[in-house]
Amino acid sequence: MAPALLGAIIDLGNCLNLIDSDHLRLVKAAHAAYLELCETSESPPAQNKGHDLRQRYLDRAVFETLHRLRGREEKPAFDTVRAFFVEGQPLYENAGLRDLDHIQICVRNPRSIVGYFLPRVANHD
Repeated sequence: MAPALLGAIIDLGNCLNLIDSDHLRLVKAAHAAYLELCETSESPPAQNKGHDLRQRYLDRAVFETLHRLRGREEKPAFDTVRAFFVEGQPLYENAGLRDLDHIQICVRNPRSIVGYFLPRVANHD
């Protein structure tokens, strides 16, 4: 199968922005609530696994807890989630940047996708 590229226009209006310290506090509180739920139900908490902990089972459980808590509090669900990931090898000695650093956007509500397009790709033949 040939690789493909698709561009998207995404409305981040109601976004759980993990670059924002207020939103990080929400995630931290959801983690505490998740651990309390695990203790009450006598279930072991999920764990992130794999190289650089890229299998993010714990993170997913915490986010799902956060979304459930918001529902119980009758607060609007987050439509998208944006996060910065520090991964890979340093670009140079003492670098604060790594070769796999990236921002990810998770779209939870498809209505946040305003449009999509096929980007023009330069032909390098």
